[in-house]
Amino acid sequence: MKRRLFSTLLAFCTLLGCTISVRAVNETGFSDVPLDAWYADAVAFCHENGLMSGTTATTFSPNDTMTRGMLVTVLYREAGAPSLENENLGYPFADVPGDLWYANGVYWARLKGITSGYADNRFGPNDPVTREQLAVILWRSAGSPAPEAESAFADQSSISAYAVDAVRWARESGIVRGKDGNRFDPAGQATRAETAAILTRWIAFRQNG
Repeated sequence: MKRRLFSTLLAFCTLLGCTISVRAVNETGFSDVPLDAWYADAVAFCHENGLMSGTTATTFSPNDTMTRGMLVTVLYREAGAPSLENENLGYPFADVPGDLWYANGVYWARLKGITSGYADNRFGPNDPVTREQLAVILWRSAGSPAPEAESAFADQSSISAYAVDAVRWARESGIVRGKDGNRFDPAGQATRAETAAILTRWIAFRQNG
């Protein structure tokens, strides 16, 4: 429907001798997210619901990696951005001062037990999120439910022990999908496009659950 409307509008403008930019009618809101991209609807959903913003006013950077700071900020927003005014932001993570844009998300996620930092009191906010880390964070956000079935990917042995249940849960819930050859690619870095798609499925799962 969106593509048909765009084609009709483009043809009409062509007849009138005027020009129209893709972004002007692109419902994703970003010039680098084509309407026919597999992740377009997910990006539009995350953008419209205030979950993910662009890397600039007009670009989403779908192929860039998702960072740990970005991810917990998205989940914090989805939770309604609860107040942390009585919390000691800046502790214990030496690399997350309380005045940074992702600080609320980081410390909220820690308080909720959704994610923790490294052993040396760092959170690593700019570190890329791997696919298994993303599954674990969403699994913990859902209350760490036990998977009902034992489903295995072809590279199951490569999944870290702490992430096995999370990956199984995410797969059987339809939140995370495999790659070619029934691979999960646990250490692969999640892109912003992949994250938008996974978050959209995760929210749908929660609403229908």
